[in-house]
Amino acid sequence: MPYIIRGYFRQEAEQKRLRLRPAHIRHVISRLPDIVCAGALCGEDRRPQGLFLAVNCVDRDQAESLIAEDPYYQAGLLERVEIEHFMQFAPHENPRILHEELERALQSASACAN
Repeated sequence: MPYIIRGYFRQEAEQKRLRLRPAHIRHVISRLPDIVCAGALCGEDRRPQGLFLAVNCVDRDQAESLIAEDPYYQAGLLERVEIEHFMQFAPHENPRILHEELERALQSASACAN
């Protein structure tokens, strides 16, 4: 199941984050089979404010353990972590998924109008 994980850094975390960055990157590399997309959440100044992971996990517990194993998390650098189930439509293994969703949406909208 796809999950989105967002972690937001504490304001005072920058120096410690830089020291832990190699360990964090090693952790991401070790979990690449589970990761669809990973990157930094940045402000307009392009400075990292947090992390973003789109992952394929069996369940929420596995997503929670993935972030709990991250050195940033273990060092207490994350002020807040959000984990949400994600329904992916694009890209999708079914190239017609969005067309099928559009048809369902049109049918639902039509039923609601009646």
